[in-house]
Amino acid sequence: APQLQRVSAPVSAGAPRIPPPSQQPRASAPPARAPPPTADLMGFGAPTPAPVPAAARALHHSSSMPAKSSAPPNESRAEKLKREYAQKAASSNRVWDDVDQRWVEAPVNNGVDKLSTASGASNSSSSIGEMSSSLKGISLSTANAAGKSASVQAAVHARVADMQESQQKAINELRAREMKKQTADAEEDLVRKRLEPKLKAWSEEHGKKKQLRALLANLHTILWEGSGWKPVSLADVLDDSKVKRVYHKASRVVHPDKTGHLDAEKRFIAKRVFDSLTQAKVDFDEGKA
Repeated sequence: APQLQRVSAPVSAGAPRIPPPSQQPRASAPPARAPPPTADLMGFGAPTPAPVPAAARALHHSSSMPAKSSAPPNESRAEKLKREYAQKAASSNRVWDDVDQRWVEAPVNNGVDKLSTASGASNSSSSIGEMSSSLKGISLSTANAAGKSASVQAAVHARVADMQESQQKAINELRAREMKKQTADAEEDLVRKRLEPKLKAWSEEHGKKKQLRALLANLHTILWEGSGWKPVSLADVLDDSKVKRVYHKASRVVHPDKTGHLDAEKRFIAKRVFDSLTQAKVDFDEGKA
């Protein structure tokens, strides 16, 4: 029998050649997806939570946890107030005031004690002194007029005389202020020694500071004649609103701005009365808080 020969069909030059199916590359299968977490519909349970990454667990730091309170458990209000008062007393800088005969807070400037302020001021003053020593000014004296015309010499001499007169006037005023201050301090010391027992009996009782109502009711016994204060009784200051009204009237009578023209005795009484009323008003407000 005659043998058949396979004749391939002619391939055109521009047609693409398609390989047979046995030589085509096989497509890779898509990756299998993880099944979503399922909830127990019959038991109403929550789905199993996904594992938390290690990076998310590292965000929780010990510093972000709330700080534990130093207060002991089952602490009463009285114990808490006592503990807070002890902490405040330990951290505060209290000094003894010889004039008011009581403990007061040491003055500070914007949260800085006077000691640190003084040290800083000394450093700044030393730097300013060094800077001023490096600067050189022009001295004004009659020697600068040597060799000048008669009109220039006359002007220089007049300017020097005027400058010397102004300097002597400033020195005399400074000495007068210092002498006046020393005299006022000496008078105040004498007045303090004479009036201290009377003021202490008005402001204290059995070693304790009197309340604001008692001070206002007995204020007429300590003020000077002609002060303009009208006496009030204890019944007039029983109401809190009346206490505040009478306190403001008394503060206007003994305020330092109103008593600067008085003599040393009246100024000292006004100063002590003003300080005592101010401290008693602070205690009164704290008791109502």
